[in-house]
Amino acid sequence: MATAPSDASLTGAVRVSGPARPRCRRKGCGRRFTRKTPGQSYCTPNCRKRASEADAKTTPKTGSDLREQGTEGVHLGKKGKKFPDPDPKTPQELAAEAAERRRKERKRRNYSGLYFQWDYSKLKSVRGCRRSARDEGAGVTLTVSPDGEQVGRKGLNRCASVWACPVCETVIRGQRATDADTAITEHVRNGGMVIFVTFTVRHWSNHDLEDLIRVQVREVWKGLLQGRKWARSNAGNLRNRLGVVGTIRVLEVTVGQINGWHPHLHVAVFLGGRQDPKPKRGSGEKWDPTVRSYFRPADADLDLFEAEWKAAWIDGVTAANPDFRPSARDGVDFKRVYTVKDAAAIGKYISKVQGTDVATDWSAGAELAMSHVKQARGGNMKAMDILFRLAALRGGQVADDLPGWGSIEQLLALWAEYELTTKGGQNMAWSEGLKRAYGIGTDENQDAADRQAVDAEDASEADATRIHMSARTQLEVGRKRIVVDVDEAASDAVKRNEDPVIAVRALLALVGIDSMGVWAITADEDEAKWKASAENAAGASGETDDARAKRKEREAADLRRARADRRQHVWKQAAATTQE
Repeated sequence: MATAPSDASLTGAVRVSGPARPRCRRKGCGRRFTRKTPGQSYCTPNCRKRASEADAKTTPKTGSDLREQGTEGVHLGKKGKKFPDPDPKTPQELAAEAAERRRKERKRRNYSGLYFQWDYSKLKSVRGCRRSARDEGAGVTLTVSPDGEQVGRKGLNRCASVWACPVCETVIRGQRATDADTAITEHVRNGGMVIFVTFTVRHWSNHDLEDLIRVQVREVWKGLLQGRKWARSNAGNLRNRLGVVGTIRVLEVTVGQINGWHPHLHVAVFLGGRQDPKPKRGSGEKWDPTVRSYFRPADADLDLFEAEWKAAWIDGVTAANPDFRPSARDGVDFKRVYTVKDAAAIGKYISKVQGTDVATDWSAGAELAMSHVKQARGGNMKAMDILFRLAALRGGQVADDLPGWGSIEQLLALWAEYELTTKGGQNMAWSEGLKRAYGIGTDENQDAADRQAVDAEDASEADATRIHMSARTQLEVGRKRIVVDVDEAASDAVKRNEDPVIAVRALLALVGIDSMGVWAITADEDEAKWKASAENAAGASGETDDARAKRKEREAADLRRARADRRQHVWKQAAATTQE
């Protein structure tokens, strides 16, 4: 059957061809295609991917690669390859630059959390942390090391809170990780061993954080170290056979969207050491905790020890609160460390860490002290994750683009309960004599050691550059939220061999802050200034008893309100789940 002629054949019109279609730029393809987007150079996404992979293989990575490529007659031009870098950076330099970028990102993230705390924290000390000068007359001294790598500020108010302040927490946990690493590594290197124990309890979203911490720390954990659970006949003999030197205990808090608060304990138990017996109480003799000799405990005794502690933990928690009874499988976890290599890698069983340079060298001390940089498992959030998500949401970022979960209202309730519950609590505890046994320090309260670590930021090198900043200027810098920018301006200027005072003044002028309160001072002038400030502080009066009582009453009311708000969000979530 004949087909009908087209309209073109009937009218005698001539078909005019359009412009030639472009060819695919990938070497080896060259087929023509129709552009779907302006500037499209490859016919398919697969061709674009293969072309990128081919370019990556031919891109020089080292100096030898550049020399080899230089013999290929590479030329400049619109269609030619880019001229190679005549002075390529080594892998070590590239790694150092990447580490510096991560360090700056962490600092900005920590200060974003602190900025949020300035406006919303329920704790007075945290609201004023690093925001203003201790002495208005002395102001603040900005110190920059000769190489520009270290920037510090003397004279700031600091809260020294390891729980609620992201900036102070970083300083404190860094020092704690160093101390723990020193003790663990020395003990294992000398022939002893360490057992890492993780204790958990059963928890639900309706449980209060205070109850979960109280049962674990104040009731059950103490029972493992004293009383019949540890000192009875067979356990006492076992303790002597194991050579227990001491323990380091750390409390870690996470929160889950389904099961709520999840506080748990990480404990390092030092075994395989022989010490002089403790003198009797009241004798007046001073105990020397030095370890005289080391040995490896028998495996049978270690098995018995693990069974003793596991049973004691489950029974103790059940007796304190049956709702918290741990499971027989996951309630207690033991990891034995025999070698220095094992001690340096003990924390790797929790594989992911957030923005820290120790990700490839996660040490035993870091596992205990640096829990704030680890990624919580199973969709749980670390406590600082709550704060960082809050700060990002308040800053206008989209919730779906951020890690974690929860709305602003829900996170505000969680954070308020967390910081008010943990205030004054002990995050890390060393057993008696353990620090002295390894020359780390004394048996003083850990809070005093934390304050000492934070105040060490006031120390500076003798040849450091010193910049005076008035108390008013410091307040304006905090109000404009440019603390990190000022530090980086001074640091970058020193690295470029420029005057950091000019760089800081230029930045302040750019954001509308009067820079007349900024000038360079010498080391002698700085020392005289802080000496006079210390004399003035000696006569200053602290918080009155009446003001302290009112503050505690206000914090207790805030805690009750935060718990009620959290429970309300739990009920709303449960109701929404039921309807679905």
